[in-house]
Amino acid sequence: MSQSNFDRLLQKYLAGECTEEEEKLVLEWYEKMVHNSDLHLSDADRSLIEARMWQAIHTNLQAMPAATTPTKLRPVTARTWFRVSAAATIAGLIATVVLLYRHQTVINQSRVAARDRDSYDSVVNSTTNIRRMQLADGTRITLQPGAILYYPPAFTGTTREVTLKGSAFFNVYHNPAKHFKVHLNNGLTTEVLGTSFQIKQHTDRNIEVAVVTGKVLVYRQPRQQENTALDSTAGILLTRNKKVTYNAASDLLITGIVDDPKPLQKITPQPDVSAPTSGPSLNFEEALLHDVLQSLSDVYGIVIKTETEQLGNRHFHGDLSKYSLFSQLEYICKTTQTTYEINGSQIIIKDTRTGNP
Repeated sequence: MSQSNFDRLLQKYLAGECTEEEEKLVLEWYEKMVHNSDLHLSDADRSLIEARMWQAIHTNLQAMPAATTPTKLRPVTARTWFRVSAAATIAGLIATVVLLYRHQTVINQSRVAARDRDSYDSVVNSTTNIRRMQLADGTRITLQPGAILYYPPAFTGTTREVTLKGSAFFNVYHNPAKHFKVHLNNGLTTEVLGTSFQIKQHTDRNIEVAVVTGKVLVYRQPRQQENTALDSTAGILLTRNKKVTYNAASDLLITGIVDDPKPLQKITPQPDVSAPTSGPSLNFEEALLHDVLQSLSDVYGIVIKTETEQLGNRHFHGDLSKYSLFSQLEYICKTTQTTYEINGSQIIIKDTRTGNP
């Protein structure tokens, strides 16, 4: 039975409009909730709940409107008291579960904080400038103003774990035998082997993890086993120029592209046959749009493609090597009469012409 259906059934019961079968369902539910409750409460907690329930019963009775015309008085029977107390029981149990959950969450967070204070060292950036530090394993961290980092004096376990409050940039020392984990707010964890990434924890409780080099795994639930390899099914696996944002309002992890993507390797500014090529060239002469976008995809490690195959047959001429990615895309779109759209961690080129390409 759904919650809404049960609510309607209880209202009928309180009004004395239930059939015998419906009344039996309510009685069975009450017996189950009272005598077989899974809530593990102390005597003090149970006494507090009972007091709240009877207070609710007393309040409900006082709130009953007085009759304006003479009516036949009915004695307050055990069934009447049960009906009132059953309604109070529902409200009391719901309130108790919520309160206990919140209380337990506060306790768990306090225990984690106490553990960090007791066994971990901490550094607080109380200045208005960035603060750089290095951990025992060689990991370098840049703390933004207001950031707090809890870390052990030495990493002795199977993993390297720290706790971050605020924003920081990590350049993690590569150690395949020991994953590096950064615990954040809202139960988020960022896990890597050795890489560099940026973490931004905003005042609105949104969290952003952006990858500069390597791979980063971001997940919410702690994994029980220690894996020797990154498992993309356990969370969101990010590569260079990708980011994930945790939106506290929607409780979702949203993938995207960093604000200023960097080339995976150096780009050759101008083609010069007399000098060795140090990287890919982005100087195009009447090249197909499909080939231009594929070159950009290879350079930045980001999927960039046209909405339709036919659109990829347009031509582009120009040197893109001196521009950043989004400036390059704007240049391409103006030349080919297209527009681009960021769709998650991909970029889609769409047509702006009214006719055929």
